[in-house]
Amino acid sequence: MILAKKINFILPFPTKRPNGGPKVMYTYANLLAKKRYEVQIYHSLNTSYTKYKKPYFIRAILHKLRKTHRPQWFPLHPNIKSFNVKKISDKYIPKADFIISTWWATALEVHELSEEKGKKINLIQDYENWKGHEDMLLKSYTLPNTTNIVIASYLYDIVNPRSVKKTYTLFNAIDNTIFYKKNDIQKRSPSILMLYSNEKRKGTSYGMEALMNIKKKYPFVTISMFGTPTKPYNFPQNFDYYHQPKNLPDLYNAHAIFLSTSIQEGFALPPCEALSCGCALIATNIGGHKDYLKNNETGLAIETENVEDVFKKIELFLNDDEYRIQIAEKGHHYFINKFSWNKNIDIIEKIFSDI
Repeated sequence: MILAKKINFILPFPTKRPNGGPKVMYTYANLLAKKRYEVQIYHSLNTSYTKYKKPYFIRAILHKLRKTHRPQWFPLHPNIKSFNVKKISDKYIPKADFIISTWWATALEVHELSEEKGKKINLIQDYENWKGHEDMLLKSYTLPNTTNIVIASYLYDIVNPRSVKKTYTLFNAIDNTIFYKKNDIQKRSPSILMLYSNEKRKGTSYGMEALMNIKKKYPFVTISMFGTPTKPYNFPQNFDYYHQPKNLPDLYNAHAIFLSTSIQEGFALPPCEALSCGCALIATNIGGHKDYLKNNETGLAIETENVEDVFKKIELFLNDDEYRIQIAEKGHHYFINKFSWNKNIDIIEKIFSDI
């Protein structure tokens, strides 16, 4: 183990609410801090190719007052120092042995830093083309002094042919001391849980349409949703909604089926949490699900934006409890045995040695 090494984590912005990308970065920061690395986190308040509604000085004051430099929604290790900085430049980022960034625009900025700021690593968590600038996104994969790490197999296929250096894969995982099976899979009542999001790429609208059709045909089925947005004014009255639930593991354990209708994902975490808690998974056949979604084995795959397919796959589980239990057990076993943060830290330390 490499002791007393300095590592800087670079994020494109501080987040006030739970968010998958920062959550992964914070998790790695915590795990490395526990292994006695000197870890610092820097959130940029000015990231290239990003439009801001307010001028910098106002945003800086607001972030300071709200203390967003240290996320309230994620328990950072007490030894980690976390800051908001004006921008990613040599002036604001100190020396380190390694510097790990996420998001393509941040990777391009880190690339311009001097060598003394650390050996550069780009943790690629999605094919981040939803805000345009696809040419710059692809350029971020080709940086000569940066090591690319991807979190999913489909990302490896995109990034590796463009990487100058060796590309590494680190699948996401979850904290199995928090997300684990508490309630027997066999004893769960007919119930479905789904993440609610305002992001179009999450596919919430057609997922809800399918669920409303299910509720009409199967009124006894409990349908629940959770998310960071407040409950929409037109939310179905016969659905349950949990706003930023503090008992998320219990919520997963209280449901038999988890539905993920995303159109695009990097490596979706909620389905992983659901699998770890014993839910039978139904998820779209996209790259961000494929590393743990094996159709008819660890879950059921659905076509994106296909309401009828979602409905039919839910019916398969509702009409055959034995089949639902079988899939849920296989999915749970597969995920908890294949994906592990501790394994990932061993890989990261090997990467540190390699580069």
